[in-house]
Amino acid sequence: MGVTLANSLTAYFDFIWMSFLLLGPMLILGLLLSGLIHVFISREAILKWLQDDSLRSVSVSSAVGVPVPLCSCSVVPVVAEMRRKGASRSSCMAFLITAPETGADSILVTNAFFGFIAAVVRPAISFITAVVAGIFCIGLIRDDSGEVKPGEEDHDHHSHDHDHHGHDHDHDHDHEHAVHDPLISDKDDCYVSPAAMKVLMARWIKSITTVASTWKFGSWIKPEFYREIAGEQAKKSSEAVKVDRVAEEYPGLDFKKIVKHIMHYGFVEIADDILFALLVGIALGGVLFLVIPADLMSNEYARWLSYPVMIIVGVPLYICASASTPIAAALVARGVSPGAALIFLMTGPATNTSTIAIIMSQFGARFAAIYVTTVIVVTAVIGIAIDFMLLATGFAISVNLLPSESPAIQFIQWGGAILLIALILWRYRAGAMRRGYEDMMVNVRPLSRPWRNAWKRLTRDRSFRGTVSPATPLGMMLWGLLLVLFLGSGFTTVPPGHVGYGLLFGQVYWKDLQPGLHYLAPRPLVRVDKWPVKEVKSIMSDTPYEYVSGDLNMLTLTLDVQYRVKDPYTYHYRTIDPEEIIEDAVREHLRTFINARDLDRLLTAYRADMVDELTNLFVVDAEMHGDKTILSTVDLVKVSLLDITPAAEAMNSFREISSAQEDRERIIVNAQRFMVSLVPRAYGNAEYEREQADGEAFRKVATSAAEADAILVISSAMRTAPEVLRNMLWREKLETALAGNPKIIVPNRQSFNKVAIWKKRTAEAAAPDGHDRR
Repeated sequence: MGVTLANSLTAYFDFIWMSFLLLGPMLILGLLLSGLIHVFISREAILKWLQDDSLRSVSVSSAVGVPVPLCSCSVVPVVAEMRRKGASRSSCMAFLITAPETGADSILVTNAFFGFIAAVVRPAISFITAVVAGIFCIGLIRDDSGEVKPGEEDHDHHSHDHDHHGHDHDHDHDHEHAVHDPLISDKDDCYVSPAAMKVLMARWIKSITTVASTWKFGSWIKPEFYREIAGEQAKKSSEAVKVDRVAEEYPGLDFKKIVKHIMHYGFVEIADDILFALLVGIALGGVLFLVIPADLMSNEYARWLSYPVMIIVGVPLYICASASTPIAAALVARGVSPGAALIFLMTGPATNTSTIAIIMSQFGARFAAIYVTTVIVVTAVIGIAIDFMLLATGFAISVNLLPSESPAIQFIQWGGAILLIALILWRYRAGAMRRGYEDMMVNVRPLSRPWRNAWKRLTRDRSFRGTVSPATPLGMMLWGLLLVLFLGSGFTTVPPGHVGYGLLFGQVYWKDLQPGLHYLAPRPLVRVDKWPVKEVKSIMSDTPYEYVSGDLNMLTLTLDVQYRVKDPYTYHYRTIDPEEIIEDAVREHLRTFINARDLDRLLTAYRADMVDELTNLFVVDAEMHGDKTILSTVDLVKVSLLDITPAAEAMNSFREISSAQEDRERIIVNAQRFMVSLVPRAYGNAEYEREQADGEAFRKVATSAAEADAILVISSAMRTAPEVLRNMLWREKLETALAGNPKIIVPNRQSFNKVAIWKKRTAEAAAPDGHDRR
């Protein structure tokens, strides 16, 4: 119990912190944009477009209301002011819808939780809803010529004193609230034109540079530098005229005052309006995220029921657009469809009981009826259409409840969260949380008095006894409701893909109930079981079993047997523990199969045969016994042999045998490989030797033939000139005998025949390269 509570609290605070990380940067930026919109969009210019009942004025009013951050409470006095300024009813209705439903802050918060697409779709749907409402207002309320009627001139409904340019407001719900100070004392509109803003900024820069130039470290600032910035070198006289015109149009206004007003409006006035509701929304979103089960919307009927539930919750609830976003994110994260969450996002901020009552008194019952009906119908239709589109396309809208993994974005998220926490603490010390709580109570208290009066009438002022006594209206309704619920509890729905069985006092009385709506008997007299007909069950996949093989070796085997129930009645109601019976039958058949075979073959050759044998078990059993056994009530889907392992002792022997077999196979393969490579090599070597022998024989024959030819030539020459041959032989012999010595041949062969004179060889005469001198 303690661990569960600790885990729940951890998950809850984790959701809160993740919400702060996601909301912080976007909300800070949204508050800044609210201040900018407040100053730089003219209310008077917008009202000129909203004076006629036309599609153009309705569209403009809807578009203007999209970025304006107003709650459903503060928007009513703004619309009343627009009506007094001459805006048409249709334009007022359009603004009355878009302003509370969206805003710069809520759009950015939506982007943080749901992404860019949802952040674009949300204001687009709000715009469509407002345009449709404006068109219906034009068509159904025809007695409005655009003029203010006597009953609409000046109302102080619930003491609301708002002064908005679509967003300037001052709540006064019978309690103190921060008063909005206009930017210019004699003007209601806080609009500042861009040209005036440029002149005021230039004047502020001039004052800064003038002061800085007097500082020692500011001496680098030259007059020429400032003149280039201010643009006063060439047009000094024209700029002076502009400054005078701005001073006349905006008396007492400067750049610092504008920036201060922007920051004050965004981070004080708007923040005071939404921070308390935002904290309530985050806290409520965390509770819903923990409480709602993840499979709540798994049933199709629950999905259809979520649409009216979101309408019933959203219409009377007082919540702002930013605060409703974390609640919607928690709902979608727990399985609620995006369309149903969209209905809550639209109806929650746009309507609440107090706002509807004020609209009825301000604009009439018909106006209020069109307003509420359009918001409900259009958002419901669009929400259902979005769900159908998501189902048809397969596209999914994911909820972001985790921080980014990028270091840069994490830095921004942490910085935004810290700034948001600092802003909350600052405004808490200023009393904003107390005022937010009182604002919420103001919207709740009007409901308490009618409820008390109705309670007294229904119970005839009998307190608790009046609720249970049949003599009072409430007691009659209560007992009638209990009777209807008792009788209605006999209705049951069998979902698709299931078959139902009704048990009356523990006995099956209704069999084979097909998908659809059935009426059996009121609960608790009857119990309805709904069994899936296509569900695949799995047994034996987690538990290994030991068996003894035919050679008395132990082995461990793990199987996965998957089957589908084809006879739910016999399986669930006529058999005790059917899964255990099927498991025992499979184990017995396995034992018989394994006992008849050796371990070695079971581990190798008989693995596939084992699976086939188990598959045949279900078929043969059904053929032999019909529907008399449990195996005949199921259809086998698949048998998988997950693991088969010998015992530890047998495992070692088996490893040695396997190792020896592997060595034997390896030696055989290597011998075959060597033989395959050796035979071609031997053939090649033999062919090489033969070819080499043939070549050598051819060479020797050719050499012998050439030598024989040379001898024949020499012999012929000798026969022709024997003296020349003798001289040549003599000289060759002489060269051989006197090799390395210089020789002198006597040219006159007649006087000195075969005479050779040689000199003694000296070191100088010996050629270094070994050449002779003749």
